[in-house]
Amino acid sequence: MDENIKDILDQDTWLPVTPDITKDGYIKIDLNKVDLVTYSFNKRFRQGENGPQLKLWFYDGNQPHQLDKDNSSVTLYGLDAGDKIKVISADQSDTWQAGRVVIALSSQAMATAGQYKRCVIEVKNKDQVIATINFNLDVLPNDFYNLNIGSDPFSSQVDEKVKNTINYFNDISKEATDKYDGLKQAIDNITDQIAKNNIVTKDQLLNYYTRDEIDAMLKKLNGDGEVTNKQSLPSGSFVGIPSTVTAYLGNGTVSRTLDSGENFATDISAILNNKTVYRVSTNEWVYSNEVTYVTPKIITVTPSSTSPRLYNSCGKDVSRSLTVVPYPADMVMTYGDITAYRISTNEYIDSRDTTTGSSGGNTGTTGNTGGNTGTTVITGINATSSNLEKVGVIRDSKVISKSGVPGRTIPAGQDFWASNYGTYNGEDYYQISTDEWIKGYDVTKVFKGNYNDLKITASNPRLYNDCLQNVSRSISGTFHVDASISGIDNNGNTINGFRISTNEYVDQRDAG
Repeated sequence: MDENIKDILDQDTWLPVTPDITKDGYIKIDLNKVDLVTYSFNKRFRQGENGPQLKLWFYDGNQPHQLDKDNSSVTLYGLDAGDKIKVISADQSDTWQAGRVVIALSSQAMATAGQYKRCVIEVKNKDQVIATINFNLDVLPNDFYNLNIGSDPFSSQVDEKVKNTINYFNDISKEATDKYDGLKQAIDNITDQIAKNNIVTKDQLLNYYTRDEIDAMLKKLNGDGEVTNKQSLPSGSFVGIPSTVTAYLGNGTVSRTLDSGENFATDISAILNNKTVYRVSTNEWVYSNEVTYVTPKIITVTPSSTSPRLYNSCGKDVSRSLTVVPYPADMVMTYGDITAYRISTNEYIDSRDTTTGSSGGNTGTTGNTGGNTGTTVITGINATSSNLEKVGVIRDSKVISKSGVPGRTIPAGQDFWASNYGTYNGEDYYQISTDEWIKGYDVTKVFKGNYNDLKITASNPRLYNDCLQNVSRSISGTFHVDASISGIDNNGNTINGFRISTNEYVDQRDAG
């Protein structure tokens, strides 16, 4: 940051104005008025609260003020009731293009009860300050005896918790009553069947069969037995359930019913009753003609029109139009006489509606995996910010060319300088070589900057390298920060941190 935090917090030209708040909780800030007024608004939080969101909507007159997520920043500077300086940057996201920004406040920001002595939100585009907004931030004590029950939103949160708790115990009571009534009915039925000699007791059974004969019958009923002609399937294969189907044990005995829309990993095919089956658990099998079968396959396909037949992994129709450009596919699905290729998370294009790359379809034209290399599928290409120092590969990721042709797989742990960024199939991609683009979801972004010194607040802080791999060591004290990092870990969580050494980043939640 170019400005000194103290200079930002010591500005005293505030002319309070109360902004509007939208129904979905966004606070509207008109950036056209920043030369005349500075907004001041109240919002209460609770001491120790972790992750509350401050939702802001910037606009010009009646139009959203679009922010470039790669070249803009929205930062909260604060001096809390305990004289601790807080600096929190908003996570960059696609919603910035609509002027909507969310700042997630960590528990460290809520550590001390009382009103912040000064709190400022700074909006920057590249190196230019667009707006500086005064913000009265109240942190209520985490003590029910000190709560103002009429406060908003705290009282509404408490009311909601109480209602949910009452509903929970009502549900438990009803469930227990229903279970008791069901159990009593079952006992009455069994008693009646015994009286009519419709149930055979253990002693009666042993008078008719030997122990070995009984064990053999139980083994058969339990489904112990072997299907024939087992064959291993490629790693990563799975089956989808188009409509309710029956799963069978290894000897053909019915096991259970599988619901429509479910997916099950499969690793073995076999023969049961002269039909092909796939294994969906330790000893459960489904008939191949009743399910979809999806297995890995790398190929490039191009739709023959903007309205091809699309399915999900369970064979259900998906309705949307496509751009007629090459798509890199990584899975092939078969279902009856249908062969389809996966072109997004849960979308498969029918091979009969493709003109290239359809190596498994019935009527689609067979092509090569190179696709139409003259067509550019990555759009909105722009140079990355000069502050973007590098991207780090979080997980093994397959790169594509600018025309969408799949390339090599880059293992996790490598980092690259990214010269450009663009969009493909609604996802960000970064250029890491002459014609290699990597998905933004699979990399971290490291931004250089001039940050204030950072103090470690956790006794065992989380540390990462620039690929979000864990770094194991104990640290404490205050460190100089020269870069920030953001990325999505393998659990889908967004991680933000600050660089405190050459390749060592401390989690934002563990420092303040």
